[in-house]
Order: sequence, then structure tokens, then C-alpha cells
Amino acid sequence: MRVRIKLWLDEDEQVLFGEGVRNLLLAIDQAGSINQASEKLNMSYRRAWEKIHRAEERLGEPLVLSQTGGSHGGGSTLTDKGKELLRKYDRLEEEVAQFAIKRFNELFIENEQE
Repeated sequence: MRVRIKLWLDEDEQVLFGEGVRNLLLAIDQAGSINQASEKLNMSYRRAWEKIHRAEERLGEPLVLSQTGGSHGGGSTLTDKGKELLRKYDRLEEEVAQFAIKRFNELFIENEQE
């Protein structure tokens, strides 16, 4: 048996940011492209763009900057806000997971040994 957590940020029962957008932003940051990121995540480009747009709309700030093609090609990068949100979410998730594991062990594992 083990403990698992699922974390998301919401406001007024509206999800602002969670694992799906987190994974998409991380893939965009690594690939430099929404299209390549969506392919990596087995998601349509349209679905990826909708997720980004919805998160940006709810948060009130752009998370991704996209450049259309041209002589140097297009691409996408995370805004400073996108990078900060990703960093803070990952840190929060790690800290919550560590707390959950510790508390799980105290309640379930240590109590079974008594």
C-alpha cells in the first residue's frame, strides 16, 4: 500500500493549473514548440492550444509566447510567468508529496507494527 496525491490550483471551483497544463508547459519548454510538445504528449495541437489559452485566461497572464514560421522557423517559449508558475507548482507538489508520505508512514505503517 502507498499514498498518492493529486494537486491542482483552483479559484471559485475553477481549475487554474494542474498536472495536465504542467506537463504541457514542461514539454513546450523542452521542445520549443507547441506542436512538438503536443505530439510528445499524444495530444492534438488544437487541444494543447486550448489548454494553454484556458489557463492563461483564468490566470490573467500569458504563459507561452509563440512565433509563427518564417525564414528562421517558428517556435514557442515559456514566459517568465510560465516558468515561475511551473517552478512553484513543482516545488509545492514535491513538498506536499513528502509530507503525505511521512504522514502516511506515521498513520499506516508505524501503527501496523504496534
